[in-house]
Amino acid sequence: MKRLLSVLILLCALRVEAQTIDAKAVDKIMTATMTAWKIPGAAIAIVKNDRVIYLKSYGVKELGKTDPVTPDTLFHIASTSKAFTTTAISMLADEKKLSWDDPVRKHVEYFRLEDPCASQLVTLRDITSHRTGLRAHDELWDGTPLSREEVVRSVGFLHPSSGFRTTYRYNNIMFITAGEVVTHASGMLWDDFVRTRIFQPLQMTHTITTDEEWNASSDRASGYRWDAKTQTVVAQKPNDSTTIGSGGGIKSSARDLANWIRFQLAGGVFDGKRLVSEESLGETKKPHTVIPLEGTTRENNPESNLYAYGLGWFMHDYRGKFVVFHSGSLNGYRTHVDLLPKEQIGFVVLINVGRSAATVAMRNALIDLLTNQSPRDWNAYYLMQDAKSDQREADAKRDRESKRVRDTHPSHALDAYAGDYKHPAYGTAKVTRDGDALVLHWNQLTLPLTHWHYDTFHAESEADDVDEMVSFSPNGDGAIAKLTIFGEEFAR
Repeated sequence: MKRLLSVLILLCALRVEAQTIDAKAVDKIMTATMTAWKIPGAAIAIVKNDRVIYLKSYGVKELGKTDPVTPDTLFHIASTSKAFTTTAISMLADEKKLSWDDPVRKHVEYFRLEDPCASQLVTLRDITSHRTGLRAHDELWDGTPLSREEVVRSVGFLHPSSGFRTTYRYNNIMFITAGEVVTHASGMLWDDFVRTRIFQPLQMTHTITTDEEWNASSDRASGYRWDAKTQTVVAQKPNDSTTIGSGGGIKSSARDLANWIRFQLAGGVFDGKRLVSEESLGETKKPHTVIPLEGTTRENNPESNLYAYGLGWFMHDYRGKFVVFHSGSLNGYRTHVDLLPKEQIGFVVLINVGRSAATVAMRNALIDLLTNQSPRDWNAYYLMQDAKSDQREADAKRDRESKRVRDTHPSHALDAYAGDYKHPAYGTAKVTRDGDALVLHWNQLTLPLTHWHYDTFHAESEADDVDEMVSFSPNGDGAIAKLTIFGEEFAR
């Protein structure tokens, strides 16, 4: 009996040891990163062996006020929502209501790609692994009045940027489409499906999908952006997140996301109850589309050798560890969810300022701590990368300026440019004259046009994150017939 008791005590001690963490070291990582990147507020949850071993919040919800962030404070989790959508598809696959290799049009009849062949072949696996060949076209959902269905219908009028199934092209609209697949296959809205089939069983009592719920919440963080010119944090103008929905519309907290991480690490089980088969959920964490480790991707992942996208998850190696993760960026919030399946470790960090490299610095430092790697000053490294990015942007603007032809004039009187210009996917852009200047109106954007050279004008709005050249083109008779903005041509 004494021997048995000794063994039990030893096992308990080992279990307690396995669940402990150096809280001071985590605090040091979080506070140092918040100081280095001027982050107003943050929250973190760490899971190990199906237990939440660390849950804490830091800083304030809103600058200039003292109301602190709590473990239940809501943040936009943005593109980390994508894994909720692919988990929903996994559940429907278990129920034989769909399969990953179903053509998208089997479930969403109004979806199509410009290429008729690709349109027939494109599958759920293709749209959730970013290999359709379409560039982002975020302008179609970001701050526009278009519904999810209208955005999905617009895809058929967009020219591909690369060949079908040949290249990684991150595309939020494909995940809006995936949400429509969930809606049509399940018979309930995507929002209702993830709420009843995921949030509620996982006891994610504060997690929501709508802006109405967000605005009604009394415990939510305010979003901020980084102004590189003034080196300060300023309020971010929020855009409606209704349309992005299944691609990035979820709002959640550190406490709730801890349960999400437990569920993912447990292969679809939560508190002893299986919600999705391990096989179906595991499909989401297999590499599907290779992401070349070159350029800024290489610079931002100096410890990686392989990089890929699964189905709603990124995956790479980090210092010999296999990491499944996703980041999220929207409306002045950044989220990073990371899973180390072999080690049964996972964590989430949430911040309320739009500086994505800050969460990567936190992520790397946390993995180093949790897997006993030698520490590195990741803040210094990513601040250097951030400065390089700012420099590249400044160089590009100088290069653009150097090619500007001075002392030129528009080829027509300003009234000749005024009118409506239409694009089959982007809709109508209206150009009006306001005194001695032109103004472009498109969806919710109102952009004064400053003459650049010849028939090219400059549209800039820092608040709307717009810095675009607007070019006008004549027809064979010399009359202004086309307008180009966002890389898309609008016909008069």
